[in-house]
Amino acid sequence: MGSDLFALNALAKELDAALKGARIDKIQQPEADELRFFVRNQGKNMCLVASCNAMAPRLHLTVSKKPSPQTAPNMLMVLRKYLGCANVESVGVYNSDRIIYIKFHAKTELLDDAEFFMFVEIMNRYSNIVFTDENLVILDAIKHLPLDIARSHVVLRGVKYAPVPQPKTSYLDDCSAVLDAYKGGNLRTYFKDNISGFSGATFTEFFVRAGIDDESVASLSAEMRCTLDSTLDEFREPKTEPCIIGSEVYPIVYESLSENNFVRRFDTMSEAYDALYTSIDREYRNKTRLKALSTQIKRLRARVQKNILEDMTKLKECEEMETCRIYGELIINNIYTLKRGDKTLHCLNYYTGEEVDIPLDEKLPPSRNSANYYAKYNKLKRTKEFVEKKLVRDQNLLNYVISIEDEIDNLPFDASLAPIEEEIAAITGSRSSKQKVRKERPDPPYVYLVDGFYIYRGKNNMQNEEITFKIASSNDVWLHLKAQHGAHTVIITDGRTVPENVLKIAAEITASTKNASSDVDYTERKNVKRMPGGHPGQVIYVNYKTILAIPNKHEELLIKR
Repeated sequence: MGSDLFALNALAKELDAALKGARIDKIQQPEADELRFFVRNQGKNMCLVASCNAMAPRLHLTVSKKPSPQTAPNMLMVLRKYLGCANVESVGVYNSDRIIYIKFHAKTELLDDAEFFMFVEIMNRYSNIVFTDENLVILDAIKHLPLDIARSHVVLRGVKYAPVPQPKTSYLDDCSAVLDAYKGGNLRTYFKDNISGFSGATFTEFFVRAGIDDESVASLSAEMRCTLDSTLDEFREPKTEPCIIGSEVYPIVYESLSENNFVRRFDTMSEAYDALYTSIDREYRNKTRLKALSTQIKRLRARVQKNILEDMTKLKECEEMETCRIYGELIINNIYTLKRGDKTLHCLNYYTGEEVDIPLDEKLPPSRNSANYYAKYNKLKRTKEFVEKKLVRDQNLLNYVISIEDEIDNLPFDASLAPIEEEIAAITGSRSSKQKVRKERPDPPYVYLVDGFYIYRGKNNMQNEEITFKIASSNDVWLHLKAQHGAHTVIITDGRTVPENVLKIAAEITASTKNASSDVDYTERKNVKRMPGGHPGQVIYVNYKTILAIPNKHEELLIKR
């Protein structure tokens, strides 16, 4: 995902109008690849976010907020050193490429005037943010690219900033020479090979607006040449209509896309970028911060599954238990026919009515062979009793681990990781029970207010345990996904009868972590008991009914805390 020059040019012009003369009040670096400038212009406070994250490279004004780290990274210290109380002088496109520069006017320590530039390269995985002085000498950058990695675009402190040369002619420049050199063939392909700045979708829109259907022509007629020139002028200075179509931001409504796609319109390009990329950025950041926990819980799940497989293998071995007892009994009953040195006993198995050959140890007397079979029988019997109990514990643990995996998959961006870390630590024993994982204020459960009824839904197993056995009373209504891992939900009744619409909404909230309609069980809280020997959040319940629910988070009913 990444915008083409057509969209970035419109964005740069908008930012130039909004930020020209703005004073920088504060600079933050909440992520390793993201900067935030808090500015004030004409009595209005704004926040400019610049990110070179490969999944969501962007530069726009935002209303989202992020906490700052406790220690300032090197890049941030450099920016604060040179741009403290600086003013934004201009914003524009650099090198006719997907690079937006911000020019700052500041004062040195001796109160001399100084100029600085910040270049935001919005090029997907090649994105970067580079800070230079007025001579374009690099002072610092988010990503440093030494000579052995990028020979044509070295990014190091003290090196002069030089973007990758653009071999094509930008649509922003004079394209007359390119049009003159056209010698026939597919006109669209020729444009893509020789003119830069447009994505595939923008090229399609360009030809739609130019009214050119037959893209393969022998040569450009005077009328077609005039049409192309005028259409290029329109794209250089478009009447912006910021919108989101599909998963991209566009400066105008594309006729070629709007027929089959929903169009979300916005007043400014920044609002469109903020609406799209903030959610993408949050999803990516959340996935990144959960990666270590996901890996840890997957390894734990594999280990538990391996233990279960070993348990089942041992139980299969214990199937010989009855055979050993019968062999020991048959040896005693036929001991008068045996003598020391016999290798087998051929006799009738009166349990099955069949002849059987029983292996013997020729070095031992017959009575000792019988004792050995009885000893093996008793050992297998004890093993079976132990392994059967262990298998139940391991299966309960596997269900618990799977429920933690479900928690991780559905953990919100701003939720604390401490409860899940505590659950994993309790399973693995990596920390003592007296040692806390992290000193954090515990997250509250989700609380909804529906027609006078409070509804609680847990975010993790610890909260499920709390709302079920501490918050809920015996006559409150308890809900859970049928035969699936999920959150516990409780309707606080205060002795009242729960209306059908409240029960329906509570069931939809319970099913909100699923992608399709799901069965939700509900019963009075007094019918819910902790699973014997189970883990937090594992319960058994009786006397329940089931309702089919469509997943819906009902965020409009959520009580903000």
